[in-house]
Amino acid sequence: MQSTPLPRSRPLKRDWRFWLGILLSVASVAWLLFTTNWPATWTALKSADYGLVAAAMALNLSTIPLRSARWRLTFLPQKLPAFGRLTAIMLIGQAVNVIAPARLGDLLRASLVKEESVSYVLGTQVLQSALDLLMVAALTTLLLFQLSLPAWWKGSAQALLLTSGVTFAGVIGLIVARQPVLRFLTHLSARWPWQYGHRAVEFVAQFLHSLNSFRNPFVLGVSLLASVLIWGIYGAVNYLLLAAVGVQPSLLAAFFLLVVLQLSIAVPSSPGRIGVYHYLSVLALAVFGVNNAQALSFAIILHLISIIMPIVLGAILAWLMNVNLDSSAWQTDG
Repeated sequence: MQSTPLPRSRPLKRDWRFWLGILLSVASVAWLLFTTNWPATWTALKSADYGLVAAAMALNLSTIPLRSARWRLTFLPQKLPAFGRLTAIMLIGQAVNVIAPARLGDLLRASLVKEESVSYVLGTQVLQSALDLLMVAALTTLLLFQLSLPAWWKGSAQALLLTSGVTFAGVIGLIVARQPVLRFLTHLSARWPWQYGHRAVEFVAQFLHSLNSFRNPFVLGVSLLASVLIWGIYGAVNYLLLAAVGVQPSLLAAFFLLVVLQLSIAVPSSPGRIGVYHYLSVLALAVFGVNNAQALSFAIILHLISIIMPIVLGAILAWLMNVNLDSSAWQTDG
């Protein structure tokens, strides 16, 4: 079997986001080292209710087939990829996104799905991202009405809503104006003096064609329902883990933490999001009066469940599928 290699990223010495992420992670770890009561943290970890941790882990794992089914649905009306293989590809891409810069995992997924062109698969992933962004925006809007939340968060929340509005307008515009855009690009390609004009138009055409699946009310409706269920489960995972480490859980705390950690994706961090993830968890839970020891024990367990476990699963699946994550050549035509 031919291995599918990962594209070469820019040298690390040129990647300022990588080094900024390392710096922020080191600063976050240093802050935690000097401000945390480590004996109390160890006690909180030892005394945690691991029955609830196991339940949270099972809930989190249940989102994997849900997300895969949601993604698979957006391939309609084209031939649907095999569910098992698509799930594996999704997890491999997720692992790469956590450890590599520039969301290379999305491009890897597009290369591994053989039923459609790379540009078509990239379009289906744009739809998945738009659905998740919609859920985060909806939660953020609800949380903004909670007067007990801090001012430092509200500025980021409002920026997210602005970004979400622009993104949704762009996606909807591409879906609605697909044919005029294609006619315009075809007209331009006839005048381009270089030989790849038609290939560029075909790439864009396949991308836009994938967005068209949301014109189907069934696909759109089921995708939205699946998204609500997925994000509800994410909130339930936080709720259970708060209870597991001895914190009086609340839905407000669980979903506030969920949104804060989603906003943190925009913050540069080290591979695996070590440090920044834990710092923001402690900062978010401090709003609800949770002490550093309990908050950090929560963050450590959640990080293992939501970050480390998918990396391990993705690495195992990449090995089983003979996907070479260290190679530099990668075919992405189409």
